[in-house]
Amino acid sequence: MISRLPGRSPSSTRRHGISASCREPPDRPRDRLCRLSARNGTTFSGVGSVLVKTFLRQRAIGLEISASVVRVLVLEGSFKKARITATGTAPIAAGGDGAASARAIHAALAAARVDGEPVVAAVGGPDVVVRQLTLPPLPRDRVLQALELQHREFGLLPSSEGLLDAQVLRRSKKECLVLAVSAPKPIVEGRLRLLEQAAVKVRTLEVEALAVLNTALHLGRLEPRELLVALDLGEERSVLCLLSKQGPVVVRHLDAGASAIVEQLRRAGVAAPNGRAPRETPREDADAGPVAEACRGVVHRIADEIRMSLSFYRSEYDRESLPRYLLSGWLRVPRLNRWLTDELGLQSPFEVIDPFRAVRMTAAQGETNESAGPEFVQAFGLALRAL
Repeated sequence: MISRLPGRSPSSTRRHGISASCREPPDRPRDRLCRLSARNGTTFSGVGSVLVKTFLRQRAIGLEISASVVRVLVLEGSFKKARITATGTAPIAAGGDGAASARAIHAALAAARVDGEPVVAAVGGPDVVVRQLTLPPLPRDRVLQALELQHREFGLLPSSEGLLDAQVLRRSKKECLVLAVSAPKPIVEGRLRLLEQAAVKVRTLEVEALAVLNTALHLGRLEPRELLVALDLGEERSVLCLLSKQGPVVVRHLDAGASAIVEQLRRAGVAAPNGRAPRETPREDADAGPVAEACRGVVHRIADEIRMSLSFYRSEYDRESLPRYLLSGWLRVPRLNRWLTDELGLQSPFEVIDPFRAVRMTAAQGETNESAGPEFVQAFGLALRAL
């Protein structure tokens, strides 16, 4: 695994109730990627860990809330020697309101036996902007002011519409490298209202895409000359992250996810996996022809987005590093990896990110579906950043 590298923690800035901490590619100063702080009286400690100490154990709880399911993952130990001690899932009733989501949150936390303990949650979606920017060598206390004054140039939200935070990654006499996060106020406030409705104790709000990237960096063993291309297939949309030593963090949200695949399968009259039901161990399709044909359009769209994003990244930032393809998320169609591989013309399939296989698990037998690991990448990344 890629452990957190030695070096000083980057400087952080804080304003409007948001805090951020960022992790650099290998061989750079590092820490966690980004953190949005909950504006509900929760206390924070800069780039320090959020820990729940139970009988001298360090415990961190990641809470993922998607459109149709809630996932909880509990880590104990240290960052370098973390172990998964519990997981929990609960479906959100189709067409349900905030009350249905709150009930699912309670059920997932109860399944993991951590109901009532502080959690790390997240906000996300295409309206949450993540930018790695280069500024003049400004003092730390002027970074946010500069970003606010130039928010249009940098593609960030104005202070009247969004919550802004930034993390200084590296500073020299000539420039200051910054990772900025800009989140619309309604998204952050809506998530906090849901968590308050569910009576959940929140220590921090993170960014979903950066939690995925944090897991990819931690489990992926990325080499200095590799360009990370990490695809997390979500339910409504997918997240694509690109990162190399020479280039910046780039996050893209693709308008194609598991729901699009399921819809195409149903239209074709093919049995579709149930995204709300517990995951079953994947089996090779008895008749892959109709399934492949039904999924062809969605697979082509995703592959096109990967191809264009990678081409842009290499032309603008890093022409030399070799792409390293990682895949996680909703992988309930067994041949999906193969179809993406063929569509992109790769010589080998995507490497699947699976925390359940890469990290020691001490969860009681029967409490964790071991085949569901790729779907817990975001929850793992959230918990990981609290160790």
